[in-house]
Order: sequence, then C-alpha cells, then structure tokens
Amino acid sequence: MATIKDVAESAGVSIATVSYALRGDPRIAEHTADKVRAAAEHLHYAANLSARSLRLGKSGVIGVAVYELNKPYPSEMSAAISREANRLGFEAIVQQTSSHRSHEISILRNVTSQLCDATIFSPGKVTAEEIAALGAGKPILLLDTENSLFDSVFTPSEEGAEAAVRHLVGIGCRRIGILGAYHPSRRMNLKSDVVQRRLHGIKKAFDESNMELAEFNFIPSLWDMESARRAVDEVLSRKPSFDGLFCMTDTVALGAIRGFNDHGIKVPSDIAVIGFDGIEEGKYSIPSLSTVKTDIDDLARKAVSLLIDRLNAGQSAKDVMPVRSLTASYDLVQRESTTV
Repeated sequence: MATIKDVAESAGVSIATVSYALRGDPRIAEHTADKVRAAAEHLHYAANLSARSLRLGKSGVIGVAVYELNKPYPSEMSAAISREANRLGFEAIVQQTSSHRSHEISILRNVTSQLCDATIFSPGKVTAEEIAALGAGKPILLLDTENSLFDSVFTPSEEGAEAAVRHLVGIGCRRIGILGAYHPSRRMNLKSDVVQRRLHGIKKAFDESNMELAEFNFIPSLWDMESARRAVDEVLSRKPSFDGLFCMTDTVALGAIRGFNDHGIKVPSDIAVIGFDGIEEGKYSIPSLSTVKTDIDDLARKAVSLLIDRLNAGQSAKDVMPVRSLTASYDLVQRESTTV
C-alpha cells in the first residue's frame, strides 16, 4: 500500500507539501497540487482519515446536507459539490434532511459537530442562530439562505427567473402563467428564500414588459411531477388562455408538459413552457425542455472555496473575515418547448 512518502517522492515534493495539497491548502500552487494529486491517483494512495484526525485534529471530511436527494437537481448539485471537494483533497459525506427539523438538528449535532471539518448546509426548518449553536464552532456555509452569520452561495433565482420570463415575452407570449408558486401577496411564499427571489425576478420581467402580474397568473403546486400534472388538470378546467408558462423548476415543467399532453394541448404550438435548474432529464423529454440552467459546477466551486477559506483561516478569523455571499452563474438554454 502506497504511503504519503511514496507520493512525495513520485511528485518530487516534500511530505508536508503532499499533506497540504491533498487537503486543498491555498498556499500550494495549483500546478504543484495537480502534480501531487496525479501522483496520489497513480499510486492509488488514500489518506488515512482516522490517523489524520488524531494527528491534526481534522478529518479531511466536508459534510453536505440538502433537503432531498430523490429529486434530480439537488442530487446533481450534491454530486458536483462532492466532486469539487474530492478535487481539493477532501472527502464528502452527503445527507438528506427531508426538510424535517429533527433531521436537521440531528445532522448538525451528530455529523457536523463530530465527524466533519466543515459543512455545506441547506436549511429548511432551523434558523441560522440554531445552526450556530449546534455546529460546534466549525465552518458552515448555507445554500440559498439570507443570513448574517454564515457565508452563503445562491442559485441565480432572481436573475434566472427574470431571464426566463423575458424569453417567453421575446418569442411572443403575452399571457404567461407561473406554475409552482402563489401570488407574491400570499404569505405561503415567505417560507422559502428561493421562491421569493424567483418571484422578484418574475415581477421585474412583467414590469419591464408592461404586463400585470395578477392572482390569475399563478398556479400553486408542489415541486414534483405528479403535483404539477394535477395542477395543470385543475387549471385547464377553468379554461385559462395562457400562451406561455414559467415553471419554478424543471421537474414541475416536465409534469406540466405531461398534463398538457393528456389534454391534447401541444407544447410549444399551443403553449410554450420553460423550466428552471437544467436537469439532465430535460434534454430527453418530448419536447425537449427549455430551461434556466444553473451552473452547478460553478456553484460547487464557489461553495467549497468559501468553506475551505474559512477552514484554513481558523477560529481567529471569525471576527475578522466578513460574511460573504456569492451567486452561481447560469445559461438560458432554448430547446423545443419554446421553439415556436
């Protein structure tokens, strides 16, 4: 079995440089880190995390806790974060909270505080203050959550939603429905930062196009295919005259397309449909799905980089480094569902 000394000799560097490089220390030049990682891979070297934890007080493990792993987007995002952590010499433990308060508390108390050096967390039912109390002082980065205590990385919800509605307007749609949310005046939307930011983007695009954003435009639905399909059934019974539909996620959009198909309504000739996220399934649906594609690799790079910055800075920097927030980039991908 290869040792860290073998990796150092193969890469032509010191043992300390190997150790630093494999845990993503920014002091190591990128070309040196690449050389070390290549040598480690060639020799099938695997760091002994238990030994490193005892020796350094660090496990080399980053926790990733998201609300659900049985949906395409959070699953793909978690995989991207895991790949980025691995690239920088860390292991990743990915867990699902199911947006249950008890699960979130258990993960923070038993996994984040005891097993991980740092955690990327997507909170649903716990507050930032509770996360701080349960996190044992370890670096934590929050996904899609406005707060003043932790660094955050956001999906491009506002910018992307605005771009999606602009796209529908650009292809001639003037009666646009919004599937997967309530009207902005409804308190139901306040539970989610993601929903609120997407609604802000939607409203900006409507205002720019001198279109009224009324209760009539909104079709409430859970963010799964079957709920979206049933929502389409219900709204069609009211005989609306939408010529475009923005869906809050791609999963919702795919359910909507199935619902329209069940009623003999053709996408895009009868109604254009666009989603949000950029999941792989959208490439292969019939018709293929236009979408706001979040760059999940960019999101992963930004999230892991911010987290490792905190980890390398240590406790002494907690009151010195300001809380930072970054937003992932996106592309608007036009496919068959909006090609009229």
